Amino acid sequence: ATHMQNIDIDSFKKLVSEAKTVCVLMPENPSLDAVAAATSISLMLETLGKDVTIASPSPMLVEANRLVGVQKVTDLPDNKNLTISFQDYDATQIEKVSYNIEEGKFMLVVAPKAGTTAPNKDQVIVGYKGVAGDLIIVVGAVSRNSLGKFAQNQELFSANTKVALIGNTPAEGFQNVTELINPQGSSVSEVVYELAEKAGVKVNPDVATNLFFGLRAGSDNFQKNITANTFATASKLLTEGARLEPLNVPQAQSAMQTPQAAQAPAEWTEEPKVYKGTTLT
Repeated sequence: ATHMQNIDIDSFKKLVSEAKTVCVLMPENPSLDAVAAATSISLMLETLGKDVTIASPSPMLVEANRLVGVQKVTDLPDNKNLTISFQDYDATQIEKVSYNIEEGKFMLVVAPKAGTTAPNKDQVIVGYKGVAGDLIIVVGAVSRNSLGKFAQNQELFSANTKVALIGNTPAEGFQNVTELINPQGSSVSEVVYELAEKAGVKVNPDVATNLFFGLRAGSDNFQKNITANTFATASKLLTEGARLEPLNVPQAQSAMQTPQAAQAPAEWTEEPKVYKGTTLT
């Protein structure tokens, strides 16, 4: 298939090889095809040893729970660094900040100047900052605006960020990006398989299963936008070990659960504990 000959596969391979951390972004209310494609890209990048964040501005559809790796989808693509700040506290009162490790536990110590008081617990604000990606890969977006709350994120789309677009429809509103768009593709998943093939990236059975699911969803069960290449791709994916029926959907789990809520350890959501002072040597 020569559909993607206009795509600069070498510059994409270079982007991927130079990136240590990659952030894979989906648009708002992503189609099952887009989620299948994005999770597949994440899985492949992980096998290449990359540190990957996968994010969507909106919750996943319940059907997407059948895809491998979907539980890693977050709505925080800019969570590389944990930040601790103090609200309504005069920063000049801080003498020094240090940390130590006690019995394997990290402790940050904020020491106020003599005659002043330390910030109180109500003044502590914990947040995140810093985009977790040298490379941003946008999957299945028709425009920058379709990325919802991510679209205006200056850190995601700063002048230094390298951005690649993968999809089967042209995307508007992006500057200085590497475009990996094939309008002949039945689905985003078909384009992702073609990219993997051209880049020489091995497709394992989990990736093949996700891409086959996406291929079916994106082509409306092989009924629309299909070409000979769609069936060739389906055949190759089955050869690579695609399972026809992906994971079963756990019925009890609501699609609206955010990944954070689902994963937060119990002690984060209990009543606040009183921290006892520890003598530091």
